[in-house]
Amino acid sequence: PDGVTSIGGNAFYNCYSLSSITIPDGVTSIGSNAFYGCYSLSSITIPDGVTTIGGNTFSGCYSLSSITIPNTVTTIGGGAFSGCSYMSFIKFESTTPPTVSSSTAWSNVSTSTKILVPTGTLETYKTATNYPDPSTYTYEEY
Repeated sequence: PDGVTSIGGNAFYNCYSLSSITIPDGVTSIGSNAFYGCYSLSSITIPDGVTTIGGNTFSGCYSLSSITIPNTVTTIGGGAFSGCSYMSFIKFESTTPPTVSSSTAWSNVSTSTKILVPTGTLETYKTATNYPDPSTYTYEEY
């Protein structure tokens, strides 16, 4: 509901039938494993204001087709998108790449997933620590 400021770790852990969710404005952090194993989750809206996406937050959400990381996100935990194997794109809105704690954040994300970054930031994202390998993944400016 409105008024929630964080989604705790394991909040929706293994909610297999959860297919979509809109996180309310005011949420600033999404805890580790919050949506882990929600394999039916195909749509999620992360609002501006979220600063942290915890480790393994969306791990195993293989129905997730795309995700937009708002410009307020500064930290992404290891394994955050691990196993999201059917994503068509990951869109970053910040001109400064969020800190990613481990390259496992993208484990088993399909190499056909496009990494979309703001105009003028292509090289910054391609060389950022723990981001998908630009020799394997396609980075595009929008």
